[in-house]
Amino acid sequence: MDMRGLYVKEEALLFGKTRSLVGVMTYPLETAGTDNLPAVVILNAGIMHRVGPNRLHVKIARTLAAMGLVVFRFDFSGVGDSKVREDALPFEKSALAETQEAMDCVNKVTGTERFVLMGMCSGATISFKTAYCDPRVVGAVLINARMHLHGMHGEVGSSIRDRTLARHYWRIALFSSFRAKNWLKAITGKVESWEIISKMVTGFEIGRLFSHKKKASSELNHVSAVLNSLSQRGVRLLHICSEGDFSLDYLHVILGDKLKNWRSDGRLNIEVIQGANHTFTLLWSQEHFLNVIQEWAQKELLHSDRVR
Repeated sequence: MDMRGLYVKEEALLFGKTRSLVGVMTYPLETAGTDNLPAVVILNAGIMHRVGPNRLHVKIARTLAAMGLVVFRFDFSGVGDSKVREDALPFEKSALAETQEAMDCVNKVTGTERFVLMGMCSGATISFKTAYCDPRVVGAVLINARMHLHGMHGEVGSSIRDRTLARHYWRIALFSSFRAKNWLKAITGKVESWEIISKMVTGFEIGRLFSHKKKASSELNHVSAVLNSLSQRGVRLLHICSEGDFSLDYLHVILGDKLKNWRSDGRLNIEVIQGANHTFTLLWSQEHFLNVIQEWAQKELLHSDRVR
């Protein structure tokens, strides 16, 4: 039993082509009736060990396992307990390959052939990209995802990054639940207020707003094609955004007017956790986060024919 009163079973595993990757499988105590359910695979958040920031991945795994789902959280090569790769494969490719090896491992142990991927920040990006290229993925939970819909390199990426930051600062200053606290910090000199104002203005300079418009439109068409492809496959997507994170602003900047339509037709499910920071440091925000995960899993994984 863990600290939240959840009863589960856990097992450490070595896997991968060279058995150099380390993961922990979390099983429900009762497995009857769970054979047809997808398994959940949790990816590293950046270079954070597989326990996740503030042990969040452990809490997610045990919460979902107590609901009847098998959950596997693992370390990419060179992270946590997994060995460094001996080849020169770039991380973007090795991470995708290792995520697929993790699914192979779960399939070998449990027999399941359908998966839900989950990750925070860079882990969200890898989850999304794997979902797009691997038909075994039936769902993805993307936590504070910032770069999954568009590469942030080059001129277009620079423009998007500036506009995302500008929108973020405007929202935090004028509409966030902690705007009063932020203004107090600015007035008392505890933050570089003029630097922030400069970023707010720079991001929305007229020239930058209309520069690369054609390229940006092309990128939006690509994003639309990707989301439509996932939707046609029945892949369920959940975006979880901390109120204090850039991720919500990124979605608004990338998708623009289409965001509302895609939310209404179910292609994008977005939950915003008010008052939470990027890694859900405060315990109340972790509980809120876990409740969102539970409700989504209950609706989309345990009682839905769409993922069967």
